Amino acid sequence: MIAIIDYGMGNLASVAKALKYLNYDSVITNDPKVISAASGVILPGVGAFAPAMENLRNSGLDNVIIDAAYSGKPFLGICLGMQLLMDGSQEGVNLASSMGEYVTGLGIIPGRVRRFTTEELKVPQIGWNKLVDCTGSLLTEGDYVYFVHSFYCTPEHKNDAAGYAEYGIKYCASIERDNVFATQFHPEKSGEAGLQILNKFAMRTK
Repeated sequence: MIAIIDYGMGNLASVAKALKYLNYDSVITNDPKVISAASGVILPGVGAFAPAMENLRNSGLDNVIIDAAYSGKPFLGICLGMQLLMDGSQEGVNLASSMGEYVTGLGIIPGRVRRFTTEELKVPQIGWNKLVDCTGSLLTEGDYVYFVHSFYCTPEHKNDAAGYAEYGIKYCASIERDNVFATQFHPEKSGEAGLQILNKFAMRTK
């Protein structure tokens, strides 16, 4: 059973529907015991970084997520769920209290989340974009996947970046470190390519 973490933000039903289509059992939950017992964990996300972190801390799910990421079981962050894994984000800096220019994240993957500053292209980036320079096991170079975001991750360690996309700049579109995987794009909205990525992840939970 794959646990899809419900913290009040995210495409929960879309992720569950995609897994069902692939014949994998999943449950949408905020129960620490269910998350701990799951064979794999997905942290989805749509929305803003600061309120998401506030929700996680207020519910105690921040520590549950950290434990799951370090448990060795397959773990997948999607979109905002990828950004939350980082040390901090520029998004919502007016709400930051202890990191100066960054709102504190979960700190599972060393690095920061930064705002697109391109003047040539519209922000947020909404739509399909191509994956390039892929080294991660879940990704295929040249796949077109669906993005909706105004911020992007900058991992401290280049080896954590599993694939890139280009939008004004070349940026990290996916992360892999041991059992932890994350995508800035939405595999559940990315057609056949996205289903293949979700299937490669879900196969690891067996």
